[in-house]
Amino acid sequence: MKLTTEGLKTALLKTADQIEKQKDELTDLDREIGDGDHGINMSRGFTAVKKELEDKDSFADLGELSKLVGMTLIKTVGGASGPLFGTVFVKFAGKWNGKSFVEGDELYDGFKEATDGVAARGKSKAGQKTMLDVWEPFTNALKGDEPLETVIEKALADTKELKAEKGRASYFGDASKGLQDPGALCSSILLRQIAEVLNG
Repeated sequence: MKLTTEGLKTALLKTADQIEKQKDELTDLDREIGDGDHGINMSRGFTAVKKELEDKDSFADLGELSKLVGMTLIKTVGGASGPLFGTVFVKFAGKWNGKSFVEGDELYDGFKEATDGVAARGKSKAGQKTMLDVWEPFTNALKGDEPLETVIEKALADTKELKAEKGRASYFGDASKGLQDPGALCSSILLRQIAEVLNG
């Protein structure tokens, strides 16, 4: 599995389109266990990312691309999601600076750094019904043989059954079980596009 600068750019443009399509679904989920703005916020952020990517012909490497995406998301998304999704790409940038592609350990290390960064920023860990419950299994799967698509599906299903322990969703306690976390769903949209690129 190899991630190139062009591949990541493609995945991000497709993510922007898909989030736009699922914007209302993400917002409806957030109304159930959050403050009802996740879809709107993520749509705004990825629309801005898409514009930045389309305005620039090429990127020197994965680091430059990731940094631009991270900063754009932090500036435009708002709420808790902006800093969390932004952190993913800022951490990618740190690990992949100067590299036009990554595979093997370098690919894994970038995702591990991003996942750890989200955990630190959100003061959370896997099992608390957050986006981490999708990022962590995906990252671990980069070292295994299970198809990434299967891992994402299973992670989403598992996350749905968890009790929320973080953020506004935690106020709902046991009532949050059986409802999908919007951050986890949004992460799955992005990771599916990345998986598609990785699988060639």
